[in-house]
Amino acid sequence: MRRLAPLLFAAVALLVSACTSVPPEDLPLALPAEDDEPAATSTTTTTTTLPEVFDFNGAIAVGGNLGLVIVDEEGNRLAVAPDEPQGQATQPTWSRDGDRAVALVPTPTGAEVVVRTVDEAFVHPARRGYFFFSWSGDGRYIAALGPGPQGTTMDILTDEGELATELSLDTQSFYFAWEPGGDDLVVHRDRTLELVRDPLELTTVEPLGEPGQSFLAPAWIPGTREIVIVDEVDDGRLIRLDVDTGERIDLGPVGAEAGLVVSPDGSRLFLSHSGPNVEFSDDITASFRPTDAAPAPAIVDGVGAPVPAQEPEESTAASEIVVLETGMRIPINNELSLWGEWSRNGESLLFLQPGADAGVWRVLDINGVREIGRAQLSATFFRNYVFFAWQYVESPRLWSPDGDAIVFGASENGVPGIYVQPLDGERTRISDGNVAFWAPELPSNGESPA
Repeated sequence: MRRLAPLLFAAVALLVSACTSVPPEDLPLALPAEDDEPAATSTTTTTTTLPEVFDFNGAIAVGGNLGLVIVDEEGNRLAVAPDEPQGQATQPTWSRDGDRAVALVPTPTGAEVVVRTVDEAFVHPARRGYFFFSWSGDGRYIAALGPGPQGTTMDILTDEGELATELSLDTQSFYFAWEPGGDDLVVHRDRTLELVRDPLELTTVEPLGEPGQSFLAPAWIPGTREIVIVDEVDDGRLIRLDVDTGERIDLGPVGAEAGLVVSPDGSRLFLSHSGPNVEFSDDITASFRPTDAAPAPAIVDGVGAPVPAQEPEESTAASEIVVLETGMRIPINNELSLWGEWSRNGESLLFLQPGADAGVWRVLDINGVREIGRAQLSATFFRNYVFFAWQYVESPRLWSPDGDAIVFGASENGVPGIYVQPLDGERTRISDGNVAFWAPELPSNGESPA
C-alpha cells in the first residue's frame, strides 16, 4: 500500500471509524490551525470598488475572508456581506438556484447568519455556531447543523437566514438529505432513519427503519420518492428505499463507511466503500457514456477491450459506479475516495483520492479516468469538508457551471488561497481565502437545479 500523507491518511481513518457530524473543534484529531499556513502574498488583483450591478452567473462564494465574499472566475470581487464584516466567514453555501448564498460570520458579540443576494444582504443573530448549511430543494429553507446538547443539533432557517421555527432536532451522529425540488427531509440520526414532511414541524418524524451507521448521508434519487442507503443486514446491502411506501430494492452487497452520490439524472450512483472482495490493478480504467446515450456503461481494460459490468451479487471495488436501474457495478479503482461530485450535466465525475504527498483530483468521463492535479488542501477545506464529504457534496459545488474546471482552497508553493484548476490547463490562484464554491447555473429551460 502506498504511503499516505498524514492528513489524508487521517481522513481515510476517520471515514472508516466515525460517522458523526461534529464541530471542527471537537474532531478527534489535532490539525494545523489556518493561522499556521504561511501568510499569502497576493498574486491576483481584485477590484477596489464593488460593482453596483452584477449577477451571480459563474460567481464563486469564498470563505476565510472578512465577511462573505463573492468573486467572479478571475477573482474580482462582486459583493461582500455584511457591509462592515468583523470576522472571517465560514460555510459559504449557495442556494439550489444560485440566486443567493449563506455563511456564518462571527462578531465580538456573537455569530451572525449572513445571506447575500444580488440586491441586498440579510443579517440575523445565529442561534448557535453553525458548521453546516444546506438549502432545501425548493429554496425556501436552510437546514443548519451546529453544536447541541447531544452533540449535533439541526435548526431550520428561512431563505433570509432567520430562525424559521423554535423546534430543533438533536442527536450525536446527524446526516440528512433534502428532497430534490421540494422540502421533505430524510434524516439519518445515529442508527435510525426518519422522514420529515414539514421542516416547520421538525420534530414530527416518520420512522424509516434502523439501517445502522455504515453510511453517512442518504442520497435522494431526483424525480422519485426513493433514496439510496446502506443497511447493515447481511454484512451490508445497498438499498433503494421508497420513503412513502417503504418498498425496498436490493442493489447488492456493500462495505461499510459508504459514501453515496447520485448523478443529476438519477441513473447512476458513485459509491466509495470499504470491504470490496475483488482486487483490481492500478491500470483499470472505467468510462461511461453521456446521460443521453442508451447503452449501459462499460469498463475498459488496459488495452481498450470492453469488459461487462459486474452483476450486483458481487462487490467490486472501493470506488465504483452503480447503475441504479439494474444494480450493475462499474469499478473505478480500489482506492477509497474522500470526495465525489458529479458535474452539472452528469457527464463527468470528480473524485479525490489519497496520494503519496497530497490529495489527487481525478475525473471520470466518457474518455476514462485521468488525474487533473495534486493539491495540498487548505486546513479548513480538509478539516471542515473532506472529513464529512458525503454530507457536504449535496450542496457545495467545486465544478464550474460548464464542467471545464474546479475550485478549492489549497496551498501552492507555500502560498495559500483559492485556486481554479482547469481540466486542461494550469492552476491559477484567484483569491485569498480557504474554501470556495461555484454558484449553480439555471438550466436553459429555467427550472431550478436539484
